[in-house]
Amino acid sequence: MTTNARRGPRAVFLHRPQTVRPGGALPASRSDAAATPITPQHFAARLRAHIDFFPLTADLVVLPVVFALTAAGSPVASAALLVLLMAVLGAYRAHLTLSVLDDLPRVLAAVTFAGVVTALTLEPYGSSFGAVKVTAVAFTAVTLSRTAAYAAERRVRRNSRHRRRTVIVGGGEIAVMLADEIADEPACGLELVGLLDDDPRPDTVRRLDVPVLPLSGNLREFLTAEQIGTAILAFSLVRDRDMLKILRECDRLDCEIYVVPRLWEMAAVSGDMERVGAMPLTRVRRAAHRSLTWGIKLWTSRVLSAVALVVLAPLLVVTGAAVWFSDRSAPILFRQRRIGLDGREFELLKFRTLRPADENESATNWCIAGDARLGRVGKVLRATSLDELPQLWNVVRGDMTLVGPRPERPHFVDKFGATIPSYTARHRVPAGLTGWAAVNGLRGDTSIASRARYDNFYIENWGLWFDIKILLRTVSAVLAMKGR
Repeated sequence: MTTNARRGPRAVFLHRPQTVRPGGALPASRSDAAATPITPQHFAARLRAHIDFFPLTADLVVLPVVFALTAAGSPVASAALLVLLMAVLGAYRAHLTLSVLDDLPRVLAAVTFAGVVTALTLEPYGSSFGAVKVTAVAFTAVTLSRTAAYAAERRVRRNSRHRRRTVIVGGGEIAVMLADEIADEPACGLELVGLLDDDPRPDTVRRLDVPVLPLSGNLREFLTAEQIGTAILAFSLVRDRDMLKILRECDRLDCEIYVVPRLWEMAAVSGDMERVGAMPLTRVRRAAHRSLTWGIKLWTSRVLSAVALVVLAPLLVVTGAAVWFSDRSAPILFRQRRIGLDGREFELLKFRTLRPADENESATNWCIAGDARLGRVGKVLRATSLDELPQLWNVVRGDMTLVGPRPERPHFVDKFGATIPSYTARHRVPAGLTGWAAVNGLRGDTSIASRARYDNFYIENWGLWFDIKILLRTVSAVLAMKGR
């Protein structure tokens, strides 16, 4: 395969060697690197990666004119209805390959449905056009405007300044084929910067005019310095564990992520799949905690926690009094350093259930159900989980949220993070008062690896209903006194 002459000049990589833990591609820490702050620029880039504003703008301009000329109801309302329908059907979703023919089924479905609605409103407006004619005119107008919009978008994409800077993770034959497809399709909007692979095929380096660099360096530094907006994972010898780290790092930096299917020769491009030339790509769903609805979750948690503190104030007073009477020489509240979002420490609050111990012992030892320091009041508080109520204040302060991975002590975070794959990935989101692992019985002296799996499953599959389900199961467990 020959090198395409249209490819740009060699890219210059910023790369600093970094110590690698045995068996890992990147150093472990209490947390994966901190997520990129959501600035207006990042927000705009995220919208552009998911919404194609060229056809959307064209429809917002053309459709009101079409409905005004055909007197098909209120022009603005009719245009808004049709645009909304096409948005719901995914007609404005950003694609690597622009094709009006691929969009026609969605457009036809939306216009037909809007035509039915128009038919019900034509008589009051006295339109001289029938519903069928209005539908035909609208479909023709959308098709022509989309054709013009895509032509303009292709012209813009061919300018390298407007392409998304892209890396391919992998250095084998598939990576080379994909690099050639990107070079042959400048209208896909991708600008290949280089390949990342610790053990690339020797001929890969010779055949491409972009660098092939190892993964064992500081990935975050490289992605940030090179302003990478898209990462494509091709086949390579990178272990699945390390590949998962790469995926999560790219997601935290707001990169769009695509994966070449393993049996790509037999993969049919459908649904959320994309293609560059003849190479199909699966778009990786953006982590839910990087979505716009995640902010709703955080603020809802703080408001509900504030309300709960007011409503439960009498119970808090009674519980505090019981703790004080059980041992008047010790404080009512137990305070301990825990690890939360992005590996940051915070002071967690609980009602004290144990007789005071040495601070170092408390920070480095487990408390099990038969601990001799656990008194009668402490047993009741733990069985009913009432000792956790002060953490509502942690939620109000922003240290925690209502639902998320349970926070752990720094000593154990360092210990587990060094031995358990994906343990530190739990810190991608704030710690929670309750969580998916907790409601499945994984609390206290239980499998840490299982906890990490459940916590990461929650993060990857988060939704508002998922939180509601966990809260309902938590209430059920509290009422059944299924505490520690």
